[in-house]
Amino acid sequence: MHNRHTARILVFCATSLFALQLSAGSPPSELGTYLKAQRDKLKGFHQEFEYTRTYRTASGSRSAKQQLILDVSGAEWRERFVGGSGNHITIFNGAEFLSAEEGSDEYRRTKSSAKGDDPEPLPYGLGDPDWPKAKEVRRQPCGFEKNDRECVVVDVPLKQKVRANSASTFTKMLEGTSRIEFDTVTGLLLSSQTVQLFERERGSYESHITYLAKAMRYGSPADASLFQLPPEATREVKEFSRWNAARIKKQLVGQVAPELAVTDIDGKPVMLSAFQGKTVLLDFWTTWCPPCRADAPALDRLQRKYGGKELVIIGISVSEDREIVKKFLEEHHHDFPIVLTSENEMPRPYQIALFPTYIVIDADGSVSAAVEGDKGFPELQKLLKKAGVEAE
Repeated sequence: MHNRHTARILVFCATSLFALQLSAGSPPSELGTYLKAQRDKLKGFHQEFEYTRTYRTASGSRSAKQQLILDVSGAEWRERFVGGSGNHITIFNGAEFLSAEEGSDEYRRTKSSAKGDDPEPLPYGLGDPDWPKAKEVRRQPCGFEKNDRECVVVDVPLKQKVRANSASTFTKMLEGTSRIEFDTVTGLLLSSQTVQLFERERGSYESHITYLAKAMRYGSPADASLFQLPPEATREVKEFSRWNAARIKKQLVGQVAPELAVTDIDGKPVMLSAFQGKTVLLDFWTTWCPPCRADAPALDRLQRKYGGKELVIIGISVSEDREIVKKFLEEHHHDFPIVLTSENEMPRPYQIALFPTYIVIDADGSVSAAVEGDKGFPELQKLLKKAGVEAE
């Protein structure tokens, strides 16, 4: 296992897309092909990355951090994301993609649409790099504690692309660049930062994605079992089921709640981890939901009684545009933060489709309860009391 010197780990802190301008001094146009050939010689490799993704819009920014564990053996590879939005895996078995959420019996199967070369794992795919236009930035020691060698840092522009969101809406990638550090001997990626500018109907935004290798080993094929679905994944589906109260109670009650790192409707950051020591009530609602409106006075009463002391209420407006929600709140004001799922990337367990749904998280950060339907003040108060709120 090779661990990198922390002092030598490259962290690129670009503040805008245009901070990653291509540098002079172009490497051979075959650099991407050469590095892949070096990786192919390894027979197999294992890498562990710190993965960070940040979105920046006119109303603010939000970030999420996860661990990515990557195993590659020949044409097969497996990605396992841990933390943040839950643990999930993607497997490419040489012909098709298999994906599953750990702890669920569901899995998805997708045929590869790649023409020519096999698709590569996320850290190496980079969002369709234009390798002939890559520019070498510098050569330097990789910074390994043992058997150090030369690394190359390159800037690679990304090809423009358009993604269909629905039959009538699209997101267009206007500009993008990846700055990448590779080990020239193994072809393995040690760090990268990809910055892209996107345009959509609701306005433009920047995406900043960073991979930072923390550990790796290589030279022998990976265990074949890694490229098989978890044994509990027995039911093939076209789309993963949405989370609801029953599933949350079955899989998450008693477990640490998935992190929620979002921005509220006023552009202020909201993070679950910042509320340790307090009980949190997540309220998933919509403006058109009569039971949600029926419970609104109870939520306001809870906020007045416990808010700022033992309790934090976070209202999560699901799949509605900002203007609709703002107009509604002008008539039905709440003194707790309101988060829009239309402007935030929600972890899978918080992608709720039945309203209202309430999730209670206790002061230790563990999920205490999940319920659906209008409950009124007494029932909500009982749920909070079980989570540790001292009811009078």
